[in-house]
Amino acid sequence: MNINIPHQVNFIIDTLESAGYEAFIVGGCVRDVLRNVIPKDWDIATSATPTQAKALFSRTVDTGIKHGTITVLLDRKHYEVTTYRIDGEYLDSRRPETVEFVSNIEEDLSRRDFTMNAIAYNPSEGFIDPFLGQEDINKKIIRCVGNPKQRFTEDALRMLRAVRFSGVTGFDICSQLLKAIFKLKHNLANVSPERIREELGKLITSPQPGAVEFLHTTGLLPFVLGGRNYKGDIYEVILWLKKCPTIETMRMALFLHWVGEDCENILRSLRFDNKSIKEISLYVRMLHMPIKHSRYEIKKILRHIPPDIFDNFLTLKTIIVTDKEEILGGIRQEAADIIRKGDCFTLRDLAISGNDLAAIGIPKGKKMGVALEDMLDLVMQYPNLNTKDSLLEILQNRVIS
Repeated sequence: MNINIPHQVNFIIDTLESAGYEAFIVGGCVRDVLRNVIPKDWDIATSATPTQAKALFSRTVDTGIKHGTITVLLDRKHYEVTTYRIDGEYLDSRRPETVEFVSNIEEDLSRRDFTMNAIAYNPSEGFIDPFLGQEDINKKIIRCVGNPKQRFTEDALRMLRAVRFSGVTGFDICSQLLKAIFKLKHNLANVSPERIREELGKLITSPQPGAVEFLHTTGLLPFVLGGRNYKGDIYEVILWLKKCPTIETMRMALFLHWVGEDCENILRSLRFDNKSIKEISLYVRMLHMPIKHSRYEIKKILRHIPPDIFDNFLTLKTIIVTDKEEILGGIRQEAADIIRKGDCFTLRDLAISGNDLAAIGIPKGKKMGVALEDMLDLVMQYPNLNTKDSLLEILQNRVIS
């Protein structure tokens, strides 16, 4: 099998080989090509040291020089070029303290996580596959390079990566690897929340979200959730995830639907950004609230769910609550009409403000807040009342009475 390599990548390989060095594409790009998937990135491994490689190209960036990686810039694209290396001792269950540059591609491949990621290729020599990664890709199985206990002790994130790769590829995880994860799952506590969030997000939005089951069966889930036990029905959640669009905030809301008010704390502990935290927490908080099919009740939901994500919210409701899409479809139409006609369902759309209330003697604070909320609720039921004169008259009559 010949791989159709982009001309920029061929240029890098040819340049390195012309200077007397070896060079191969390696890792995920080879795996993806063998799966008939277009690679997102093309990584090159070489026998040249970073200094030697930099001397051959006009534009480079020292992206990971300590670990032997430079980035070559060609035609406004970036290509990582990394010197063959073996890793030193791992002291933090995440990264090697040191690396040693080597001259043999097979030594470099031996340090990698899974056999499917330990394949190298170049046009002149073909495939270098000492750990039978091609065979495992054909069998659709995920195996470690060497002893899985050693691989996971070196880098605990690899346990979560194995599950994520299962979701992305649809491959099964071999029993030896699963047993190793179960024994070493506690090491995931040494991995930064940012890295866990990244892997969890890729798993949740993967084409095969059923791989989430591996988080449950291996005991990884509590460590993913910062020490919390997963109290949802994971198998029901998997069915929901399969029906859900591949939007991370939506799928994460289904994954965390059971946590209630603790949702925000979990998301913050995983270092989600503020916008995602707000959206996911809102979905979780509102998912189990019934929506009555009336214009007023729909406005009450729109009061909390912004119009730009209201349709996503209804999709989640459809997945969790009912298969009667035509009912929620009617709500979609009604909500669209409310938004199109500019009906009032938020305080900023109310015809009066706090200054207007202060002018008629209503003091700032809790009393003013209650008065504004009361007027908003009234206007949501009777839109024609949303004029300054009408609302102030109603409030003045209430004050007098």
